[in-house]
Amino acid sequence: MAAGAPAPRAAPVTFDTRLGGLTWLALKGFLLSLVTFGIYRFWYVTNLRRFFWSRTALDGSPAEYTGTGKELFLGFLVALAILVPIYLGLFAVSLLAPAIAPFSVVVSFVFLFLLGQFAIFRGRRYRAMRTLWRGIRLGQDGSALAYAARAGGWWLLTLWTFGLAFPFMRASLERYRVNHTLVGTSRMTSTARGRSVLGPWLTLYAVGLGPLIALLVALLVAADFSLPDDLLVPKPGGKPGETVFNPAYAGSNIGLIAELGGYVAAVCVPAALLLIPYYRARETRAFMNAASLGTARLVSTLRARQFYWPYIVYMLSVLGFLIVLGAVGALLVFAAQSAGGVSVVHWAVILVYLVGGPLFAVLYVRVVQARLWAAVAASAAVADPEALEAVVASARGAGSGLQEGLADALDVGGALQIGI
Repeated sequence: MAAGAPAPRAAPVTFDTRLGGLTWLALKGFLLSLVTFGIYRFWYVTNLRRFFWSRTALDGSPAEYTGTGKELFLGFLVALAILVPIYLGLFAVSLLAPAIAPFSVVVSFVFLFLLGQFAIFRGRRYRAMRTLWRGIRLGQDGSALAYAARAGGWWLLTLWTFGLAFPFMRASLERYRVNHTLVGTSRMTSTARGRSVLGPWLTLYAVGLGPLIALLVALLVAADFSLPDDLLVPKPGGKPGETVFNPAYAGSNIGLIAELGGYVAAVCVPAALLLIPYYRARETRAFMNAASLGTARLVSTLRARQFYWPYIVYMLSVLGFLIVLGAVGALLVFAAQSAGGVSVVHWAVILVYLVGGPLFAVLYVRVVQARLWAAVAASAAVADPEALEAVVASARGAGSGLQEGLADALDVGGALQIGI
């Protein structure tokens, strides 16, 4: 660029953080889902998506979500009609042939996992086809079967490498999703690479998984790579199925490593959980920076602290509620004892459920989901937005409304997906 030349324009991605009406939407959605035994959640999810889509704008133009709760509900019913016979068949095989029951469990797990990956890709296709921007419909082609096979292969490699291949798996699946995303007649592309998030993943890995894997290897070495079957024995006087570490191994190398593993897990697991928002933020930023549409490309400046703050606020809110609850509970117990009965306490517990459930549901949507969505949107922009003017609407229709039903039936869907 010549000296003194103006910097290229970047179109901001904005999100209206006033959130007017979101509290009532979340409260109504929670209560109606509760009284309808979960049936209303399809309409609740649809309303949430419309809310967030309509308040997210690129270069001043908001998105539009055109999906309906009826489509999600019917897709769920169709998926159940497919899944129930499969579940019954797998159960019948395990009953009729007990010798192969252990293998049927493995086969069932692998089959349902691959089916879940298939459903994730189909669910994203549904959301894309129900999204409009400037009247231009988004879409997604590609094969859900190919995506499921790719995901299955990558997960095998991730397991074989004790999790070290995880960032490369995430990048590969991201490229497949984005490279098959359509905006009108134009196609998005992604250059996401696993090495762009390898550092954050290794940090999480070294804190949470590395010490545990090292202890597992040490335990295998101490046991000559053949773990004894009596490491855990029934607890004396305990309930059926309750076990304790075998005292016979106390003082041995196996016993010392196993005991150390308990202390290490107590430290490493919480530490790893605390690093998950850090990794998610770094991954989201890296993958967004790798996405483009022609010469227009996404630019993200997302910081990890923007992912931590919503969770911190939410946990502080929950803690405050519990403190108030404890104080009120203590007063009620004192009052009940003075009155010579405990009926007041029983009613207080019911009141807590009636107040706490809706309160936490509203807080999670407003404090966590809305703030995470706002963080991703507000930190993003599009370089060379003039290239978007060349995007032409396609004659592609909205497609089947049943595509996300399988994801709902397998519980791999989700009301809102942070990122692209």
